[in-house]
Amino acid sequence: MKPNSDETKTDMDFINSHLICKSSSCEFSVNKSQILKSCVHERNGGAFLEVHYVAERNTKLTRRRHQYPETLDKCLEIHKKIQNTLADKRPKRLLVLINPRSGSRKAEKIYAKRVLPVFELCEIQTNVIVTHRANEVKDLLMNIDLEEFDGVVAVGGDGIYNEVVSGLTVRELRDHGQDPDNPESKLSQLKLPIGIIPAGSGNYTAWYLNGTKCPVTAALRIVMGHCVSTNIVSLHQGNKCSGYSGLILGFGLFGDVMRDCEKYRWMGTSRFKVIPVGSVLNRRPVNVSISYIPTENKRLQYQEDFTIQKPDFLRLTSVPVTNRKSARDGYKKRTFSFSDTLDTPSEWKTAEDRVVYAVDTYPITMKPDGTRMTPNFGGNTLELLITTKCKLADHFRQLKEVDDGKSSCYDFEFVKKIEVQRYRVRVLRNKTEDFYLNCDGEVIRLEHPEFDVRLHKQVVQLYGKAK
Repeated sequence: MKPNSDETKTDMDFINSHLICKSSSCEFSVNKSQILKSCVHERNGGAFLEVHYVAERNTKLTRRRHQYPETLDKCLEIHKKIQNTLADKRPKRLLVLINPRSGSRKAEKIYAKRVLPVFELCEIQTNVIVTHRANEVKDLLMNIDLEEFDGVVAVGGDGIYNEVVSGLTVRELRDHGQDPDNPESKLSQLKLPIGIIPAGSGNYTAWYLNGTKCPVTAALRIVMGHCVSTNIVSLHQGNKCSGYSGLILGFGLFGDVMRDCEKYRWMGTSRFKVIPVGSVLNRRPVNVSISYIPTENKRLQYQEDFTIQKPDFLRLTSVPVTNRKSARDGYKKRTFSFSDTLDTPSEWKTAEDRVVYAVDTYPITMKPDGTRMTPNFGGNTLELLITTKCKLADHFRQLKEVDDGKSSCYDFEFVKKIEVQRYRVRVLRNKTEDFYLNCDGEVIRLEHPEFDVRLHKQVVQLYGKAK
């Protein structure tokens, strides 16, 4: 929209968190939370205020620009009001970590073409690091000065998100004198929020968070600064931490699926459509003992659900520069995980089933909403799903319902659901076989007959707006 002569000047003001502009031909209003940037221009003896803002349609966000002709004094007045509302509430400096090998290997291009222009518009300073080896993200986050940043952005798939979560978690524990290898260590909220730019194979975390896999939408959510609290789980074997999960932790079938998919990486993303079928056909029962700390007499509160596209089961198994310190300090809440108050020996119970095909948990809990399953972030409990002995045809039917996103996908007699805070699985009488866990799409070999999984509630802040 071009500014015209004085005859087209706009009646403009900033009222009740809205920029309201009226002219003889139209009326326009935009909420302050949608404004990205404003600037004042002088031209031909007049002035106009240029406002860049976010427009939302369905779940996707786009950038828009409007120009409002007014007197110079009025433009400067509104511009100052806008700047005051945006100051200290959005990230100003971000650490950007890119995995160039994610998905179809286009992460660098996606960032340069679709994300960087958004950050530059909002005058966000970035430190961009392209990773080249395993565990590089963790090593980096263990040593870098986090005080220099307001947030961390992971560009890639669910795997690099997992690496960022793991690195920041170990750093948080170390900085507070806690031992990551001790499953009893108390974890407080991570110092920095995390943004996810979907550029991988599955991109489920970004999808659940924003309702779309659009990189521009994810970038705009980051610069707007709104955060969602989410849970993670810790995984320990013996006296050592094996990792952290923010999306899926699957033992048994899902572990085997990922192990099998790793053998065929040369197939690219198509392997997630083909290989899991064979894994299900060759499913193997596992003799286990499962103990857990139940979530009892707790009133669970979940955030409102929102509708997303149908998830794909076979892929799911892979599954905003001023006063920087004030912006960063807004996220430094020293809150301990809800699970830290529940772990006493007397609370442990034992599951009845001893022969299982799968033991799975999802830190982002899927809950029924009508006929569909929808993601819920930061719930007070972890849903332990145990798939017991069943006919192959029935198992395929249940997995098909997961694929279709039906709310009844876990309402099968052979799928046991237990709401827990923590659980342990011990493998029995299987000394000659190897077993695997699927940790956010990464394969972890079981090195010890028992592993321990613990819920850490709302310790991660994600840039986004899950409903």
